[in-house]
Formats: sequence, C-alpha cells, structure tokens
Amino acid sequence: MSSLTSEILFEKFQIIEVMKKDEHAAVFLANHIYLNKKIILKVLNTQKLPDPSMVERFKREGKILAKLDHPNIIKVLDFGLSKEYFYISFEYIEGESLRNVLKTKALTEEQKEHIMIQLLKGLDYAHKNQVIHRDIKPENIFIDKNLNVKLGDFGLALSAEDNFVTNPYSIVGTPSYMSPEQVRGAKLTPQSDIFSAGVVLFELFAGKNPFLRDNVSLTLNEIMAYNEDELMKNAGDQSQLIQDILSRMLKKTVGERYESAEEILDEMNVHVDQPTIVINNADIEGKKSMLAWIFIAVIFVGIAAIFILPVLNQPKIDNAASQQEPQNNSVKNDSAKPEAADQTKNVQKDQVDPEKIKEPLIENKTKDTEQNKTVEDASKQITTQGVGDLFVNTYPPNTEVSINGDSYGRTPFDRSFPIRSGEYQVKFTHPNYPTFYKQINVEADKVTKVFVNVEAETMGFIHCFVSPPYAEIFINGNKRAEAPMKTTDFIKVVPGPVRLVLKNPRFRDIDTTFSIRAKDTLKLKFGFKGE
Repeated sequence: MSSLTSEILFEKFQIIEVMKKDEHAAVFLANHIYLNKKIILKVLNTQKLPDPSMVERFKREGKILAKLDHPNIIKVLDFGLSKEYFYISFEYIEGESLRNVLKTKALTEEQKEHIMIQLLKGLDYAHKNQVIHRDIKPENIFIDKNLNVKLGDFGLALSAEDNFVTNPYSIVGTPSYMSPEQVRGAKLTPQSDIFSAGVVLFELFAGKNPFLRDNVSLTLNEIMAYNEDELMKNAGDQSQLIQDILSRMLKKTVGERYESAEEILDEMNVHVDQPTIVINNADIEGKKSMLAWIFIAVIFVGIAAIFILPVLNQPKIDNAASQQEPQNNSVKNDSAKPEAADQTKNVQKDQVDPEKIKEPLIENKTKDTEQNKTVEDASKQITTQGVGDLFVNTYPPNTEVSINGDSYGRTPFDRSFPIRSGEYQVKFTHPNYPTFYKQINVEADKVTKVFVNVEAETMGFIHCFVSPPYAEIFINGNKRAEAPMKTTDFIKVVPGPVRLVLKNPRFRDIDTTFSIRAKDTLKLKFGFKGE
C-alpha cells in the first residue's frame, strides 16, 4: 500500500498517525475533514490480497456495524470503495481495551457492575438486530476514562442471513472465551455470546479466566469437560447475585443459560433502555482522597482541642488551611489528565516509516501521569529504531497466518515481513485443523524464522492393533480406517472426546470412549470376544 502515504486519503481523511501498515492493509488515526473529528480508518487493497475472504470479512464488519446504532457498540461512520481500496472509518475512543484495564487498574465492585451492565446492553441490542458477535473477549471491549463501554471488532460476527452456522472443525473466535457449541462447530445462538460474555465477566470479577490452560488443546478440553459445580468455587468473594448470574451464563447446556442479555439485566433490576449513569474515575478517586483527608483533619482537630489549644494562641484556621492542601494537589493532578490525553495532536510524521514498520494498534491514548508520558516517549524512541524481519512457513500450506489479530495472508510466503521488535502472538488457521497459537520474539536487525507443522501441533494420532486382525474403525461415527493397519499408519483425530467403534461381522462391536490431546499418539490394542 505504498501509494497510501499522502496527507489526505479519499478526499476526506487527513492522516494524523500510521498505526499499522503492510502491502495489503493499513490502520490510521485520522481526522475526518467533513465531520471535523478524529476517527480510526481501516484501508484494504483489494487487488493485492492473497486471500479474497479478507475482503468479505472487511465488508461484513462494515455492513453489520452500519446497522447497529447503540451507545455501547462502536460506530461505523463511513465505508466504501475508492479504486482498488476498500475503507471503513470508525469512531475514535479515547481509552483502552478491557484487557489493559484488567492488567493496570483495581476496580471497585460498583465499577465492575457498571462495566457489566453496559456490555450486556450492547450485547442485547446486537442480538435483537439478529447479530451474533462470536468473538467477545476483553481485547474487543473498549473503555474510556469515565468507564463508558464500547463493544467492537465485529469482523467475525454472523447475521441472520448467515444462518448462524459455522463449519465443523473450524475454530472461529478466541479459544478461552468460546462456548462449548462454538468449539464443536454447532449452530450458534445469542446464548453462545452470553457464554463468552460470562467468561469475560468471570475474569472481571474473579481476576482470572476459568478455562485458560497452558495450550489451546487443553483450553478447549476444559471448556468441554469442566465441572459446573466446581466452577463457581473459584469465582472469588462476589455477591450472591453476581455468583448466581455468572453460574447461569456459564452453563454447558444452551437451554440452561439465560435466553437473552435483557433477562440478566432484569435480574440486576436494570431496564435495558435505562440510561447508563456516567462514573468518572477522577471523581471517584477525588472523593476517596477528600474523605480520607477530612477524616484525618477531624482527628487532628480533636487532638488539638484536647492538648494543643490550651497552650497555643494561634488561630485554628491555620491548621484547617494546612489540611486542605492535599485536596488541592489532587484536583491539580486530575485536571492534568486532558493534556496527556491530547498528546496525539503532536505526532510527527517522521516518527513512523509506514513502508517498513508495523506496530500493534495503540488503544490507549490517555495517560494519567507524567511518568507514563515519559515511558511512552522512551518507548517510541526505541520501537521506531528496533525493526526486524519475520519469515513464516507452515505444513500444510494454505494456512492463514495472523499476527496479534491481523491477517497476513496464507502460506507459503515468498518473503519475510518487516516488523517491530518485540513479542507477538501468531495464529495459524487451516480449514482442516484446529487453530494453533504460538508466541514468538522478533529481535531488531535479525530475521526470525518460524516453521509450524499445524497437523502435528493440533491433532492427536491413533493406531489400532486388533485381534483377530480384521476390523472397520469408526471415529465419532465416521469410518476412518480398517485393521490391520501398517505400523507407520495413524488416524488423525481432532483433540477432545473420542468415540471409537471397531466392527467385525463375526463378533460383537467394540465400543469405547476416551479423550485425546493435541500431539498425543495412542497405540491401542483390542481383542474381539465371541457372540
């Protein structure tokens, strides 16, 4: 996308900052000239895509969000086609993702419920408009400094015309937030989103994801096999109402969950159309600080009345004034926040080389202290110089590669990708295998080579020895092989519960069920018994 470096794009977007960029796509912080407001602009080059489905996903997100107009859903302002470029402009949120909030802030119970209510309101609105999100996770929930919530990234969403059906064995979404039926590739309903929202809210209140394990396979197995009664024992010290709600949202069986997000709000005595009260973080902290100082002042005055006043003749107003200084300091700190939030106005174009560098989307433009500003400035100086190359290949080919959520196309690649140094999560998606994730570290001025055997990393393998030697081998209802098998032959199996049936017309069927994990190789021996 080398041609998209001019100051004005599509005659209406003035570029402020390049957030991400490669030859296929780019994300900009821009000013919408006609609306006179900051926006996020996504641009896709439709002629250079290795995978045409990227265009469909792009269009899907634009069309779905264009018909969703709700305070708790991120808004699409404009989208269209200009020559070979497809673009979407979104409202710009001065804030950060819920993931970053969970990592950096200690929220009160009131604030957590405030976030919960807004998420459920946005979800209820989407569902009533026949849209299922399919990828609800903290990274896709954006929060501003007043704890206003926006649900975003509808790139994987399904609408009614999609019939809410996914392809079997295709894991679409983020594993540790998926519903059991989503893992199975079954027909989806709004209750699938309710389960995913339940996982997010469990993490919000308890501080941890209840299903996340060391790898994707173990995580998916946990979602399919968790003990519902034991689950809530790890939910932390929450109110009984919150525990009951989370427990029902996270039921394995669809029919046992809430039918709608509105039903959950009703239990919380919140009407779905009731305006959300704004909670200002600065106000909350200011009130806490002021109450603390008032408490100290009262104690101090009490001590002075007993011991000091009989001796000293100084006016009491001096002490009272001295007690007010911390409050004034608190106000000064709060008033400094808008200046930090407006730092993007001073971004210089020569800080970013858009032809060579990609960087993760900067979600948080609001910094609370001068110390954070110093760290941010230092980080910019380092990352603009720290650039390496990443070369990725896979077996089998035709595997889609995504880095930190952005698709880079399908293997094989004939070149490496310039990318800033640092840690990245690489996602490998192939239609015949479960999705695989790998953490990599890119070093500056070096080529980092990554090869992934998706089949070996994501599948289990079974070999059967049978006596007498003949049998038809069925896995989960499908005939997969016949015995005797060669010693080098193995049956590839999707990790999870496996029902194995061996059939020989002379004997009773052998029917057994077990679980297999990714990369497991099971050599099983069976003997038929007579009629």
